[in-house]
Amino acid sequence: MAIEFEKPQPLMLGDKAHYTLSSYDPVTITVNVPFTTEEDVDLALDGVLRQMGATRENLADSAWLAEHFQGISDAETLRQVIRSQVADMNARFAEQQKVESAVGQLAKRLQQAIPAAHLARYRQGVQMSFEQQLASEGMTVDQFLMRSGATRAEIELMYDHQAKMAAEQEAALDAYAREKKLTVSEEEFGHLLGIPAGQMDEVINQAKAAGQYSDLKDAALHAKAAQSVVAEANCTYRHETEAEARVRVARAVQMREQYERGAEAGGKGTGFELV
Repeated sequence: MAIEFEKPQPLMLGDKAHYTLSSYDPVTITVNVPFTTEEDVDLALDGVLRQMGATRENLADSAWLAEHFQGISDAETLRQVIRSQVADMNARFAEQQKVESAVGQLAKRLQQAIPAAHLARYRQGVQMSFEQQLASEGMTVDQFLMRSGATRAEIELMYDHQAKMAAEQEAALDAYAREKKLTVSEEEFGHLLGIPAGQMDEVINQAKAAGQYSDLKDAALHAKAAQSVVAEANCTYRHETEAEARVRVARAVQMREQYERGAEAGGKGTGFELV
């Protein structure tokens, strides 16, 4: 078993940490491409119907279909549309996995440890984001724990894990951008950060007013660095088999059913997994 050595603290220039990597060569990654099965389509279809307060029995009613799905009047056409959407979603997932894998591999080359104060800020952001996501779904953290069967300790560990991962990835991208002498202009912010052009000036002005312009610029620079890391990566695609896909979907169905049982009972589900 490899011995893990404690990493040194980074050089601090004010509140800015200076990180380095063990190598700036292209990373090597493997991307898993999901196989779209009929079970995938069933799962997606059931999700759509559930949101509408409907069941598959409604699919036999062509008038109901036409009313709720523009241009669709039969169940098979709806399935074809959903199948296409699921396939597109799986393709996007593979591309997103490519980014996450490449940046994750780059982060393994980080030569310094993240200062505790910086980790605490990332953790606060992770916790706030998670709570806001739950609030948008009409839930508190306590309600989520009751429905999912997760424990408070598991939530806290999730916050710690995601904060450390995000902090190390940002640090690695910062080191990569410095080594490669990457720069960004305000004209690139919108594209790199996914902000509509019409809103970019307002976002920049708000960031400057709040003293967060350097954070905004760093975010754009890191996004540009991530694009470069992915473009240079040695990438192998591994296609999921149909049997593997069925196992994946069955597990997703099981988790959903456990969550729903917890919601209906107002108590604990079992086996909810936090990543």
